[in-house]
This record gives sequence, C-alpha cells and structure tokens, in this order.
Amino acid sequence: MFGCYDDDFREPERPDSSCSFPSSLSEALAVGAQEIRKSVPFTVRAAMPADTAEIDALFRASYGQLLKQHYAAAILDAALPALLHTSPRLLNSGTFFVAETGGGEIIAAGGWTQATPFGGVGPREIGHMRRVAVHPDHVRCGIGSVLLEHILENARLTGVERMCCLSTLTAREFYEAHGFVASGDVDLALKPGVYLPAIQMARDLV
Repeated sequence: MFGCYDDDFREPERPDSSCSFPSSLSEALAVGAQEIRKSVPFTVRAAMPADTAEIDALFRASYGQLLKQHYAAAILDAALPALLHTSPRLLNSGTFFVAETGGGEIIAAGGWTQATPFGGVGPREIGHMRRVAVHPDHVRCGIGSVLLEHILENARLTGVERMCCLSTLTAREFYEAHGFVASGDVDLALKPGVYLPAIQMARDLV
C-alpha cells in the first residue's frame, strides 16, 4: 500500500551551494562505484591462474542460470560445456579481471584482449571483450557495470580506441546501456557443429 504525505507536495528546496555534485561523467561513475561497493564490498584485480577453478564455477553458475532466459535448452546443452572452461592464456593476459569480495569470493569476471574470440589479432587500436559474467546472486547490483568500466579504462590506457564485443542475447541490454551498438547477428562457433547465436556490438573509447 502506498501512502501520501504533505512533504510529498512540498516545493523542492534549492540546492545548498555548499553541496558538491559530480563535475564529469568519470567523477559520477566513481561516485556510483563507491556506492555500489558500500552495499556489496568488493575490489577489482587482475585474474591469476590460481583463480581458474573459482572462475569456472562462476561461469557455470552464471551461464547455466542466466542464459536460460534467451536460449533453448537444446542449444545450452550443446554449448555450455565449451563455455565453462577459462583459457590459461586469458588468465595470464593481464587484461582479464575479477571482482572479489572482502571474504575472497569471486562474484564477477571479465576482460579484454587484442586477439579476437576467433583467435586472430587485428589492429592495435581495436580491442575485444572477453567472457564478462556476474554471479546470479549478485546481478542487477551494479557490479557488472563497475567491472566493465574498469575493463574499458584499462583498454583505453593501452591505446585501444574501439572495443568490439560478441554479446550473448541475454547481455545485449547490458552492453547497450554502456554505449555499445549492435551491428548484426552472428553464430559463434564454439566447436565443430556447435553454434551459439550472438550479437556483434562495438563502442568507441575516444
């Protein structure tokens, strides 16, 4: 039940000139990140090979539950085994990160590489998003947004000017909310005869 009070109809007070407001998008994002960390305290750090088992468990929980919203069971039965193992090369890249709680629990992971998901390497100024996921218990808390901004800033500092992304159907709205634009549908080949419908997306970093 909703209640209305006299204060709901009071004329808004003018902002106190002593209050401070974000003066830029980067400052606003930093303030937002601080608020998110207050509700779910975590830090973002580079992933390590020792994280392999926990990251694979994260993907198993995230993909296994969240992708059901947009993919048929038959597609997931065939595709999931190929998605649940993280490449050692990716974990050693220095550009793959985890969000870790104060208790040491990994609740999100993701990164970027110069190499495409298909293995080729393009121009240095083009980057490619790789395997961003948040644990189902922590989705829609802003953790994925903080992690994504960390990834994009890391790429920007190395000279990347445009970030490409092969998004799952489930993650499309998330990437669109962060400035990525879809350019077409693709079938991502996971192994011979196994394909996952995905969306080619990209955004400029400069």
